[in-house]
Amino acid sequence: MTQTEVAGPVVASPRRHGGWKGSARRAALASLVLLAAVWAWAHLQSHSVDLHGTALKPLPAPTLPGLTDTQGKAFSWAHERGRAVLVFFGYTHCPDVCPLTLAALAQSLRQLGPLRQRVRVVFVTLDPARDTAPVLRAYLDSFMPDIIGLRATLPQVTASTRQWNVTWRRVDTGGGQYWIDHTAAVTLVGPNGRWLARYGYGQLTNPDWLADDLRAVLERG
Repeated sequence: MTQTEVAGPVVASPRRHGGWKGSARRAALASLVLLAAVWAWAHLQSHSVDLHGTALKPLPAPTLPGLTDTQGKAFSWAHERGRAVLVFFGYTHCPDVCPLTLAALAQSLRQLGPLRQRVRVVFVTLDPARDTAPVLRAYLDSFMPDIIGLRATLPQVTASTRQWNVTWRRVDTGGGQYWIDHTAAVTLVGPNGRWLARYGYGQLTNPDWLADDLRAVLERG
């Protein structure tokens, strides 16, 4: 056997030795990335909530610029952080869906016990000409005294309806009278200020559904 043949298998190649260590490091890094991905997925799953309403993309709730409450104060989402907020566009002269929806919300909220303090209802009028601040306040108090009633000029209200995907139109009935055809849906905004779900009136007929959703949302933060 020659000297070259003996030396070959005995002396380790520095290049091969470095490659082995590099492969080990890459494998360890890949394992860490995989573990992080699994943890993130599990974390997101543990914080997801199956709701009875129609799920929405978790976008930040649009601002309501120019809208003021019945005391003349501007509305701010910053004041509602930590609460679940139910937003509904309607008007006080509505003959059916608005009072029915508000009554359904009141029924669900009565089931929450102490958690009720962490839920806010916001009602935006589509009829600011007739829904003056005193009229709006008296109407909302007949359902729940802590509802925030918002109003603004018609152009400002119209801009907000576009942001909240609410469609509406005025239907004149003669003699200066009219009614408003509008989207009858309640939007749930989570404690972090993001959209969670939307509820049509049919999804509010069972008060347990919304109550259960609100408990799940609030308990998970």
